[in-house]
Parts: sequence; C-alpha cells; structure tokens
Amino acid sequence: MANTHQVKIITQDNESVTFECRSDEDVISAGLRQDIYLMASCREGGCATCKGFCAKGDYIMGKYSFQALPDEEEAAGEVLLCRCYPTTDIEVEVPYTYDRISFSPEDLYFETEVTEISQISSNVMRLLLKRTGDDLQIKFDSGQFFDLEIPNTTTTRSYSPANTANKKGELEFLIRIVDGGKFSTYLKNDAKVGQKIQVKSASGVFGLKENGFTPRYFVAGGTGLAPVLSMVRRMHEWEEPQKCVIYFGVNTQEEVFFLQELEKLAKDMKTLELRICVWKYTDDWHGEKGSVVDILRRDLTETGAKPDLYLCGPPGMVDATFAVCDELGIPKERIYLEKFLPSGS
Repeated sequence: MANTHQVKIITQDNESVTFECRSDEDVISAGLRQDIYLMASCREGGCATCKGFCAKGDYIMGKYSFQALPDEEEAAGEVLLCRCYPTTDIEVEVPYTYDRISFSPEDLYFETEVTEISQISSNVMRLLLKRTGDDLQIKFDSGQFFDLEIPNTTTTRSYSPANTANKKGELEFLIRIVDGGKFSTYLKNDAKVGQKIQVKSASGVFGLKENGFTPRYFVAGGTGLAPVLSMVRRMHEWEEPQKCVIYFGVNTQEEVFFLQELEKLAKDMKTLELRICVWKYTDDWHGEKGSVVDILRRDLTETGAKPDLYLCGPPGMVDATFAVCDELGIPKERIYLEKFLPSGS
C-alpha cells in the first residue's frame, strides 16, 4: 500500500500551495488529481518545464532526459516534478509566481482559429491563430510557450509565439518542418484556414530578466528566433533602453526567414543590432559567415562585453555557447536558456 506525503510548492513570490501525494505517483499527477495545475508540458521528463529545487525532504526520481536535468543539477537538488516521487514530506521551490498555478481545467484551455498558413523558408512555416469567443485576451510573458493540439486528436506540441501578449486574440508561430513529425505532417497536409485548434495556456519560465542597463544578447538557432523575437518586440513596445543584439543562425541560406521583419525592427529600434549567420554559405551571401556561436565568440572577444545572454536553439548550440561564455568569464547566472528537446525525450 502506498504511503501519502505532503508536498509544499513555494513560488517565486513566496506564496505556497500544499497538497497530498502518494509515494506511487509523481508530483504533477498528484496535483492534477486535486485540481492543482502546476507548470508542466511533456510529463515525460523531457522538457524541463516542471523543474524546481527540492529544499526539504526525500524523493525518488523516475526516468528522465539528461538534457532536461543534467547530472550536476540533479546532484544539487533540482528535480523534474513529473518524475519526482516523494518518500517523505517535501518542499519544492519553483521559478515562477503563484498566479501561474491554475486550479480549474477551464482556466487552462481556449479555442483558436487558423487565419494564415505560409511557408517562409525551406524548412519553416508561419502559422497565425486568432482566439475565438468573447474574451480575446492573449496572456503570456514573452519567451513562454503554448501547447497546440492537432485537430481531431489528443496530440499536442509546444511552440513559443513570435508576437507579444495582446488583446486582439492573435498568436504568431514559426514552426520548423521535421520529416515525419506529427505537427509538421498536419501543417503540410491537413491544416486549413478556418480550422479550429485548441490551445493550452502559456507555460515555461524562459523570459526577460531585470538586470539594470546590462546589454542583452539573444542567440537563436532556427525557429528559436520565435521567443527571441517576442522578447525583443516586447522591449520595443516598452521602450526599454538596453542595447540588444540578435544572433540568428541557420545552416544554409535557404533556411533564412523573417529577414525583412528583422531589418524593419532594427530600423525602428535604435538599440538593436542584427547578426544573421549562415554556416554553409555561398559566395552570394553577404551576411555573417559561420556558425552563430563563432560570430558571438568573435564579438565578445573583440569588445570584451559582458552581457546577459538569452539562448534558444538545439542543445549543441546551447552547450557550445556555454563553453564560450565560460572561456570568456561570463558567469552562468547571466545566461538564460530554452533548449529544443525532442518530443517524448
């Protein structure tokens, strides 16, 4: 027979919620059973959305991805709540505020309608959605993601919007097409303007941090540009004064997208500089030549800058950027990131 323990979740604003958890269930599942909806996405130990720090108590961790919870983080007491099984009462500190916890499933989901689908590069599609109903408010912090459900299925995938929170009901997604990917197949073969898509409310803790006038450098690989663009657009809307640089990297010229949108933003936003980086370039490419990490290393070395860095892209890009920052004396605490992890890692 399973024992029952108390789980206390302590949020960033020092609020808390306490509930029971059996020793044979994970913390996220225990919360759901009692209508407490903590931040989570894949629920398979692969995405790191439900990461927290266990400040008190003992637990057993189930199977999870190393990319979501590296060994050094696990050794320091970090946990993935979807894979955390308490063996005593526990207290877990989570990196988000109390208002991010929901207590009713009705608060979690809303319906949208497809208003545009277009191919914008050799491997990226742009999907525009508009919320239906009377309440058109789209609430999220730039950098967060939404779960989109493929129509007539229970399959969901997580994507960060490229636009900012708004009262028009608009969501803009930049989605990489993956061979055999379920959402990619839907977009290529079945998606139509006017179709309804269920959306789960925003999740994730990637986003802008306040650190005075420290410059902000954004490093994006492929469609990692979406949350970066949302954050920079938010800076523009709020007229924030920090210098910012976008490092946008792709493999080939055919994969470059949103060039005109980025150039217009840089023209309107005097604090913004662009580095469009192509790794496998040809003679007619006139932007930055090389990997996004190489171009970042060059700039940091030449200027001696010590900015805050925001990273979104494949694990290899993220890990290489960490190595550059370590070499140049930029502390880990100044690096904020979102890794692309495979679905169901």
